[in-house]
Amino acid sequence: MKKWLIVCLAFIGLAAGFACKGSTTPDVKTLPTISSFTATPATIHSGESSTLAWNVSNATTLSINQGVGTVTGATGSRTVSPTATTTYTLTATNSDGTKTATCTVTIALNPPTIDSFTATPASIKLNDSSTLSWSVQNATTVSIDQAIGTVAATGTSQVTPLVTTTYTLTATNADGNSTATAQVEILPAADFTLATNPDPIIWAYDAGTTTTTANFNALFTEINNVGGGTLSGIWVGTYLTPSGPQLSSQLFLGGDFAALGTVTIPCAVVAVGGQPAMMGIHADWTDINGYVGGKGYYVTISWPSGVSQLQEVIPGVTDPRIVRLVEDLKRNKR
Repeated sequence: MKKWLIVCLAFIGLAAGFACKGSTTPDVKTLPTISSFTATPATIHSGESSTLAWNVSNATTLSINQGVGTVTGATGSRTVSPTATTTYTLTATNSDGTKTATCTVTIALNPPTIDSFTATPASIKLNDSSTLSWSVQNATTVSIDQAIGTVAATGTSQVTPLVTTTYTLTATNADGNSTATAQVEILPAADFTLATNPDPIIWAYDAGTTTTTANFNALFTEINNVGGGTLSGIWVGTYLTPSGPQLSSQLFLGGDFAALGTVTIPCAVVAVGGQPAMMGIHADWTDINGYVGGKGYYVTISWPSGVSQLQEVIPGVTDPRIVRLVEDLKRNKR
């Protein structure tokens, strides 16, 4: 019994020893605390500044990367002027360790601003001119295509395009480029074809009076989808031969025409003195876009049938003598 008691006491003592050893309190580490680390403003333009600010506790040293270096004070600030978007890291250190925080300063791009780029007037007749006008800010170079080239930030340029043309203005700086366009439209001109009714024209010759006559309708049809003007009339001249002389010339009145419309002009041609070999026709018109146009035609007359065939006068293709005669008719009527 005594022996058993001794063993129990020994066991209790050993357990007590272990309990005492296990109750030792460990060391507690206290790292720095970074309450805030900010950049104000967070977005700037190149050349501007931002302020880094921090609030830190329980730190022995503070530093910021990106060339800022060591800073002091639990609270503080430092001004920075990055040239590109930059992330800054604050490192707070004490004997127990390190804490970090980051903030970013963003560089906002500032490309040129094109306040205006216009063409005045925007619609012109062929061979007329339009004025391009522009105003640009914050650009190092400004240029316009279509062979205009480099221009000032604000200015004008006169252009005379031969076809409808879109001009592009490009303004450039280190942050990029901006573009704008202006179009100059070339207005279409009216154009006509001529037909006759009847076709072919039948000519009658009176040998007793040496008078030749023909009655027909001249049908002028607009073919370029431009209207709103007036066909001022046609002059008709008859010729003894393709080289002259002229027997007579007569004016037949025209009228208003619509786009793709037809103007019918009744003609009663009288030539005294012989049997003409040719008749010339010249017509003038003014359309809604302000164009003044004109076109010549001629018919060759076959005898004894007195039948004629209508053809358009095309300089460089038509017999030069006929071109000259119709040109003479055009000058005479003016």
